[in-house]
Amino acid sequence: MTLLSVKVFDKNNTELNSTIPVSNDQRFNDLLPLLETLSQEETQEGWIQGLIVNDNLIVFRKTMNNLMLVSIATFDTSFQKLKQFLSLLEKYLCENFSTLKDIVSAKNFQELCNSIIKAVDDSTTELKIALLGLDRSGKSTFFNYFKEELPLAGFKSYQPTQLLDIIRTDPTGDLPQIQLIDLGYAFHSQWWRFSSEVDGYIFFVDSSDSNRIKKSEELLQEIRNFWDRPFVVAANMRDISRIANIRKYLARKFRISSKIIYEVNTWTGDGILPLLEGLVKDEIQCHKIAVSMVHPNKSKI
Repeated sequence: MTLLSVKVFDKNNTELNSTIPVSNDQRFNDLLPLLETLSQEETQEGWIQGLIVNDNLIVFRKTMNNLMLVSIATFDTSFQKLKQFLSLLEKYLCENFSTLKDIVSAKNFQELCNSIIKAVDDSTTELKIALLGLDRSGKSTFFNYFKEELPLAGFKSYQPTQLLDIIRTDPTGDLPQIQLIDLGYAFHSQWWRFSSEVDGYIFFVDSSDSNRIKKSEELLQEIRNFWDRPFVVAANMRDISRIANIRKYLARKFRISSKIIYEVNTWTGDGILPLLEGLVKDEIQCHKIAVSMVHPNKSKI
């Protein structure tokens, strides 16, 4: 992905910084009042707009910290990629808002944008995601959800995965093709052999079985000792759990942020897409940005 320029403005429309300036910067600056007006008409969280002016595609976003993020590219550039770029840029700037002055310094800002562009470009390739968790936690049912020819497993027809199953999902929305690797709990002592082969993992917990949450906690801690990869937790069967606030409960038990815990039902498919989007966009891609910022010459994570 090639961008002509990326700009950051404060709430007074003062340009804080910019990457390589474009030839019609003055004309662009004249558009700021229009962009400001359009950005105030946002109707939903994460809404990003774009318009074509003078053969340039301008995609912009007003953040919760009243920053205006603007990307300028040629009109034939992928709008979806620019949306993805701005979403990642916003997330990084908002999470590091306290050090914003350092981030938007010319050199750091250029490096940040380059890292995000690389992450977006890399996201078009296939991602490998492992499915981990205790037996009967929902891994195989989740896996079978992507096999249209197979019924959902359920407990009555449950058969544990002995070794592993692999399936490739079709690209959905902004998500790339994903290779799901269902690793059987029966050989969890060998899971560490896959730790360097995947981009991230989903840890499944049967939230309706409170008696085994302690065992899930111990398993997750064991996994995190040798899997240095981004992950999310799937709180499966949330609708029949007796625990009032399962995300808060699991966050406390597992000592992790509730932001990476997603309520799902692998029988019905409820919550599956937000779960995958959270892992791919908020964890894997941001992890790649963070690593490339620290190790700019590192080609593969």
